Amino acid sequence: MHFRHLIRLIIAASLLLPNIAAAAEVVNAGVGGNRTSNLLSRLERDVLKHKPTIVVLMVGTNDRLNSGGFVDTKTYRKNVETIIDRLQAGRAKVLLVTPPPCIPELLFTRHDPQKFAGQSPSERMIEIRNLLIEIAKQQHVRLVDFHQHLIENSIADNQKNSVIRNVANSGAKDGVHLTPQGYELLAELVAKELKAAGVDTSRVVCFGDSLTKGSGKANYPAFLAAILKTHSTE
Repeated sequence: MHFRHLIRLIIAASLLLPNIAAAAEVVNAGVGGNRTSNLLSRLERDVLKHKPTIVVLMVGTNDRLNSGGFVDTKTYRKNVETIIDRLQAGRAKVLLVTPPPCIPELLFTRHDPQKFAGQSPSERMIEIRNLLIEIAKQQHVRLVDFHQHLIENSIADNQKNSVIRNVANSGAKDGVHLTPQGYELLAELVAKELKAAGVDTSRVVCFGDSLTKGSGKANYPAFLAAILKTHSTE
């Protein structure tokens, strides 16, 4: 049986039976619309109470792209560093993930382009990527450069093979969120990094916004749980 087909079967089972071991291994602590400030406010309740061995942290899209209230990069950086400090104080390892690029013309169907006059959406997400790379080095934590992976493989545009939701691949004028294939790819990259790091994955918490939360049909924590489940039986 093809590996990806096996993963999808395990995920389907985990969505129907949320208490099975694979689902309990990974906690989805994603909340739509969250900025770094929101993550800080719910860190104890949604993450630390689980006593995670490792936390996969991906945040920044709403801080810099949600025109309802932009967060400046200085505040963003301080918040991310504080989150990492508190996680490490709780004896959890941290894996940072750079958020994906966006498709500006689709983002502008929901947000006023004039609010991005000083810095384009793409430039904002590149800046977030660069900040996270710096933070990872300074805080001595590992990082999955998801943003760059999508750019290098030309799968973050308006084309049908893009893993960013667009009209061609999903009929949606989205430009920010991932397709099921995108969530699966992200999970594979995270699993690969966790394996390379040799960390304890008995309690994994995926912490972030709607890109972490996903949906009941597809989200990267569910894919990750299925991958880790298959690894544990190898």
